[in-house]
Amino acid sequence: MRAFGLLLTFALLLTVVPPASTRAQDVPQQLRAFWVDNLNPGIFNHPQVDELVENVVRANANTIIVEVRRHGDAWFNNRIEPRAGDPRLAPESEFDPLEYLLARAHQSGIKVHAWLVMSVACRPSDPLWGHPEHLCTSHGPNAQGAERWTTATHSGTQIGDIDFGHPAAVQHLERVVQHLLNAYPTLDGLHWDYIRYGGADYGYNQVSLDRFNQAVGRAVGSRPAPDDPAWSQWRRDRVTETVRRLYIRAKAIKPTVQISAATITWGGVGSYYPGDWPNSAAYSRVFQDWPAWLSEGIIDFAVPMHYFDESVPRSRDWYDGWLRFDREHVGRRAIVVGLGSWLNDSWENQSQIERALAPDAYGRALAGVAFFSYNQPIAGSNRERRREFMDHLRGTVFAGHVVAPVWPWIAAPTAGHLQGIAAVAGQIVPGAKITIIHEGQWLYDISAGTDGWYGAVELPPGSYTIVVTAADGRQQAYPTVITPGLVTSL
Repeated sequence: MRAFGLLLTFALLLTVVPPASTRAQDVPQQLRAFWVDNLNPGIFNHPQVDELVENVVRANANTIIVEVRRHGDAWFNNRIEPRAGDPRLAPESEFDPLEYLLARAHQSGIKVHAWLVMSVACRPSDPLWGHPEHLCTSHGPNAQGAERWTTATHSGTQIGDIDFGHPAAVQHLERVVQHLLNAYPTLDGLHWDYIRYGGADYGYNQVSLDRFNQAVGRAVGSRPAPDDPAWSQWRRDRVTETVRRLYIRAKAIKPTVQISAATITWGGVGSYYPGDWPNSAAYSRVFQDWPAWLSEGIIDFAVPMHYFDESVPRSRDWYDGWLRFDREHVGRRAIVVGLGSWLNDSWENQSQIERALAPDAYGRALAGVAFFSYNQPIAGSNRERRREFMDHLRGTVFAGHVVAPVWPWIAAPTAGHLQGIAAVAGQIVPGAKITIIHEGQWLYDISAGTDGWYGAVELPPGSYTIVVTAADGRQQAYPTVITPGLVTSL
């Protein structure tokens, strides 16, 4: 039976994969992706992965964004966090979900991006809390002092989400990402989810509070209000700092890996007019300034989660408003529209896709669409209806052959990136001022983190001098060279 399934898959691929002669550079580029969550069937065993790849090929799509980290666990075998404890997952001795998916998808010309939930970590229902390798066992809400990496509310309620203001927590995320890339070098991309705070009342980890009070000159033990502008900006900066650090660290290992993020678009834009970004939920409530990430170039593309019911007029208007916002805020990078496809039927989804992919009056087009989710790509989905929807896509909006985008800043880069550890006379200098000088001209200053790390992206190539200045005025200069497409490490 298994052999028959493989033969059937092979036959299907022969009918839908275009010959090599059509895969020229002039083939249109468009991301057609499915988020594949691990709460539902899709990657629990070999047959599910086979079916997943067959369905993606059937839809004439080209990318799978697969959830490989839910709550501090690993849905892959070569790991530094404990393997997922879901009893539906085939045994480790028989099955590596990510390894098998990479092999099967790449055979069919499908790209694979590893989806990682970044902040949500400790939930009482999770079977791994208490496991000796799980971060929540030693660094969760029950830990004390600086060993607690998780956040809290203004009232002091402990929350099992990583706090981006705790340096050790961010360094742990960094280790997870670096290990994943080294262990699975054929990964096409990494996708950040929940790289934000849970709400305006979150962020009150004591280590982060102490850092904030010291940075802005407030009294030891002060506790800012949730709407304190300086405190809000502090939390926003910590999230952005994490995004920047993960981007550079990942690119240092694999320059061609694509980095993306699922971003917040709750309700309308700000107070429901396009220019009011500071009042948006993303910026003001969860401290996720994702248009700034695109502008700086610390993600390769954003996937804003436009989860809107097409049958509700206000929701439909919000969707269209966000599409206008997207086209105006691509920055240096790209935007792929995240569809809440489970809310809509086939024709409603088709309408949203057509509007997402259509250029505006200025010719500005978005880079593709991603469906949330593979398990339920349309309202009321089941296995048979999912297959029917894949056929619908292939017969309508996905009829033409496209390839996943080859982003120009990756394929033909004109700028490079920088990272280093701030040191003077061999001594690490946390919080040092870093002055970036290109060909004798000052570009800008940045600050090192608590461990001395600093980083910058999209630097013009050429000779540089990096000057590290300690708080007491001690300095050291480091000559270096920036090469397009690469990370220079000092």
